[in-house]
Amino acid sequence: MKAIEQIIAGYVSLKNRQALEELREHRRRLLDGVRAYSVPGFRPSVVDDTLSEEIELIEGALAHFDENA
Repeated sequence: MKAIEQIIAGYVSLKNRQALEELREHRRRLLDGVRAYSVPGFRPSVVDDTLSEEIELIEGALAHFDENA
């Protein structure tokens, strides 16, 4: 299990929706930053893919809260 999955699972078990929303926003800001700046020799696609995957995982957890509301 990846570290982000453990963090998400912890927030879900604690029923801490706000923390998940803050985590999602943080990842979105990081993703925006990666996409906005280019550095010679740096391939942002790997970071972009990782952050996009993490955002999807977080949104899945948030959907869990909506289903159980």
